[in-house]
Amino acid sequence: MQATSLALDHLLRAVGDPIAELRGIGPGHPEFNRAQTLRAAAGVLAKSPEALPAIAQAIRTTDAALASSQVRAHLAAAEAWLSGDPVLAAESYAYILRVWPRDLLALRLAQSCYFFAGSHERFSAVVDAAMPAWKHEERDFGYVLAMASFAHAENGDADHAEELGRRALAVDPACPMGVHAVAHAIAESGRHRVGAQWMRDQRAQWATQSRMCTHNAWHLAMFDAEDGNVASALGILDEWLLPASEESPIEACDATGLLWRLAAEGVDDAGRWLRISDAFERRLTPGFWPFVDLHAGLAHLAAGKRLRAQRLVAAIERCADGDDFAASRARSVTFPGLQALLAWAEGRHAEAAGLFADLQPSLARAGGSRIQLEVFNSIGREAQRLERVRRPRSKEQAIPIINAH
Repeated sequence: MQATSLALDHLLRAVGDPIAELRGIGPGHPEFNRAQTLRAAAGVLAKSPEALPAIAQAIRTTDAALASSQVRAHLAAAEAWLSGDPVLAAESYAYILRVWPRDLLALRLAQSCYFFAGSHERFSAVVDAAMPAWKHEERDFGYVLAMASFAHAENGDADHAEELGRRALAVDPACPMGVHAVAHAIAESGRHRVGAQWMRDQRAQWATQSRMCTHNAWHLAMFDAEDGNVASALGILDEWLLPASEESPIEACDATGLLWRLAAEGVDDAGRWLRISDAFERRLTPGFWPFVDLHAGLAHLAAGKRLRAQRLVAAIERCADGDDFAASRARSVTFPGLQALLAWAEGRHAEAAGLFADLQPSLARAGGSRIQLEVFNSIGREAQRLERVRRPRSKEQAIPIINAH
């Protein structure tokens, strides 16, 4: 089991290329079915429509006659994700953990699916239930601690989350996921200067060939921005986040949130909004993940690309005309969120304030983390402030979205 064990370790640590490490494992190999489970898992973790064919291929080519009940349960959960039901997928992985509570891959996939669906409380319960199956001195328990840390940070218990994350790093100091968990907990506690110093102290652990590298850099930049170190945050945006945005809409979301925060500090656009808008325009599949769609809408409007934003709205309207999970979120989260952003961009602040207030109870269902979704809450608060001020403006005097804060 050496090859698949290494791939699993790298998948959990978000380092290396687990799929490449499985390249030599084909039909007839004793690890083939386990490798297929990992290939499907990598597709689920990607949270991208581009990964769906790989998931389907892994499910289709598994040797069903030789598959264990655990492997079959994993592939059934992956099938639920493939069919567009992330909640069923998450609950299917949670079921695996009830039967096999030490299944680290199922735990990581449950976390990913609940994150996608915005169900952080549910994952917190799942990871807490799995923890007693582990001995604290086991190295792999560090993965469990890191996931529990992130879950508790998302549920507002920053102190407990930080304690869990630091315990995870005591087991495995070089784990980028552990570093991220502690960063997230510090961010939730509002200790921005402490967070910036933490990320700099840990740079050797996260600034590596890791799939969390750019996101960890975003955390450092956000700590810097909140602490008034605007030049450093802008440097991270230009060096790390903007190039990554051109490869992934998910990375473009972090760039959007950071640039919006820096715009509040008076940072000049210098073509950055257009670059992010262009990236979304090239790579986005509307209707797959509201979290990404809302960031794309914000980037298009900030770049002055109103027609792109309107095309995105039209695509979401088409997605909403259905009865599946994606349609439900399009109706309750994405479409009203885009309408609120449009009202804000057009200077209709009273309307925007009302729309953001209506959206607030549903916003978490967009997926992503609370810190990442804060950009939309901040726009809603600013719309409320401008509505209270009630300063009359003509159309020509409307505040451009890039200068709003």
